[in-house]
Amino acid sequence: MQTLRRLLIPLVAAVVLVVAIPGVSRADDGWGGVDCSTSPSNPRCTVEVGYTGGGSGNDGDGGGSISCTIGGQPVECYNEFGWLGSDGCYYGKDAGGYLPANQWIKTCINPETDETTDWGIVILDQPPAALGVLTQRAVDSLEIPTPAIAANPKFTTTQVVWVPVWWWVQPGWWQTQTASASAGGLTITARAVPKKITWDAGDGTSARVCEGPGTPWTAAAGMDTESPDCGHTYTVPSGGTGYTVRAVATWDISWSGGGFSGTEPAITTATTANVTVTQQRSVVSG
Repeated sequence: MQTLRRLLIPLVAAVVLVVAIPGVSRADDGWGGVDCSTSPSNPRCTVEVGYTGGGSGNDGDGGGSISCTIGGQPVECYNEFGWLGSDGCYYGKDAGGYLPANQWIKTCINPETDETTDWGIVILDQPPAALGVLTQRAVDSLEIPTPAIAANPKFTTTQVVWVPVWWWVQPGWWQTQTASASAGGLTITARAVPKKITWDAGDGTSARVCEGPGTPWTAAAGMDTESPDCGHTYTVPSGGTGYTVRAVATWDISWSGGGFSGTEPAITTATTANVTVTQQRSVVSG
């Protein structure tokens, strides 16, 4: 079970800017008889959001359930105003879909009187707490592979200085990975899209950033032709220990569902291989 706990304070860290209403946006003055602006550590000022159940890789449905409490009392994670935030207010979108992805309509309601105590449009740098738990579950369920790397001359073949090396990832590896998580009738789908491969030849030269999967070598290219997009030429022998080639894949992460969307920090995966480079040229085949 994933749990996210936050204290109810007038301005949560996620709120960067408040517009459309004058003065300071206050979510919880008088919340349940407790002024959370002066007593933020009071147990009645604690929001807890939990998610129980599946997240899925490419082949599952990610079914699960989400629950929310404030001060230990069950509350709606989602209602007509939107998703419960870490400050106890609800955050939703406009019906026409005109608001940018990082802008939300904030509605704060006194649970004892059912009156709206605050309303406005705010900018969030992360999803509201309840939606965020579901989103994180989907992202955590992504099965992102390490690079399936290949080269010519092959990594297992002794290589020779001044002979161009071609690098690429195996066909079929460079593709989007998806995973989903569902609760309350909403499914969030997370996507990991390969963006680039950063290759380190291991010989102390600068890393080579390849924006695509690279081009597989063919015999028609010959042994003295450089790769058109991703490769390296060694100029110094490796010695007995060889060089460690490291390929780091960078994946762009995004999510969407139910009219919501957003991005998450990029994720990297890596693979290494050892190569021996000599001074003497020999016959090398792919």
